[in-house]
Amino acid sequence: MKKIVPLVVLVIALVPVKEVLAQCADSGVALQILGSGGPFGDGRASSGYIVWVDGVSRIMIDAGGGTFSRFHEAGATIEELQLMALSHFHPDHSAELPALLWPRNGTLRVSGPSGTTGFPALPEYLDGLFGSNGVFRVLNSRFEFVPQTVDVERQTATTVYDDSLLTVTAQGVPHGDVPTLAYRIEYAGSSFVLSSDQNGSDPRFVEFARDADVLVVHFAGSEFGTGFAAELHAKPSVWGQIATDANVGRLVLSHIMANGDLETNLEYLQQNYQGLLTIGEDLLCVLP
Repeated sequence: MKKIVPLVVLVIALVPVKEVLAQCADSGVALQILGSGGPFGDGRASSGYIVWVDGVSRIMIDAGGGTFSRFHEAGATIEELQLMALSHFHPDHSAELPALLWPRNGTLRVSGPSGTTGFPALPEYLDGLFGSNGVFRVLNSRFEFVPQTVDVERQTATTVYDDSLLTVTAQGVPHGDVPTLAYRIEYAGSSFVLSSDQNGSDPRFVEFARDADVLVVHFAGSEFGTGFAAELHAKPSVWGQIATDANVGRLVLSHIMANGDLETNLEYLQQNYQGLLTIGEDLLCVLP
């Protein structure tokens, strides 16, 4: 059995919310965690992130439970968003989009995965919610969606947004039978990669995350997980190896779930990664 290295974790100090928000707004580019938890209602909102550029909330990634409140606490607005990027259609990643859009209107570019028999493709998801016969058809005449569906089986990354300085690409990642996307955001030489939920078994993800300033991984798996849970979420040691192999500047843990002991899981992660490490919190602002 491998010897477990001592636990050394760099954790961003907790600061008042106003200071955190000011830090995001005052930076050229910053990633703000809206929801750092899973689906269990443990005090953390579910998955959601905002990319701020020069004080403007330009991109949102995922819209899980609780992100509606965090979105407004952060001072973000739907009117500023150029892209809503959805990783997959589990509720803790996508359920609050209708709440975010109500009672606003306008045009919104949305990216998301292709589908299977068990999960909708992006157009089916949008039509089921906002189509003329959708659950929230009241929004049908108020929003024009510009959907971009990403084939999760495609071997190379897909560009879903590009305005010369700001580029967003997506790539399919293995998350059991759930079509799922990871996202990479690049702006003026800075880069953020968001792993989404995945089991870490596809070596293409290392290249997708290569040399990123910040890699945000979903720390939902236990080192001792087996069966279906292990098919869905990477073990901590796997995340550590991925971060090391990809040569990332900082590793940020998010989507934190109570699967075993957090401290023990962190120790296993740090067997394979000794770089800068931050444990995510709701509303935390991460700079490149």
